[in-house]
Amino acid sequence: MPKIRVLNRDDASFEVKQGRTVLTGAREADTHWRSYCGGDALCGTCCMLVVDGELEKPSEVERYFIEGWGYHPAFRLACQARVIEDASVISCADAGFERDKVLAAYDEAKKRA
Repeated sequence: MPKIRVLNRDDASFEVKQGRTVLTGAREADTHWRSYCGGDALCGTCCMLVVDGELEKPSEVERYFIEGWGYHPAFRLACQARVIEDASVISCADAGFERDKVLAAYDEAKKRA
């Protein structure tokens, strides 16, 4: 099974069945992942930046949300991003949803990758 590493959680990781969303995988692994809307791409609280690895391309719903935020090319929603292979991510919630902190964590992770 593919593994998701959350780099800004001291490289904590959990396995996700291929084709499931990151959020579903986190819940199945009993790993906390913030989400208020229940996975309907309405709130953005499950946002993350993908540092490496591959996830399925964003759906139309997710693209709409991402484009509305105009946030970052690696920005994804854990409730929508379906796992293909191992990936490393930065959880926006763990960086306090502060844009500068999220981007700094992402940049630091990219340097180490």
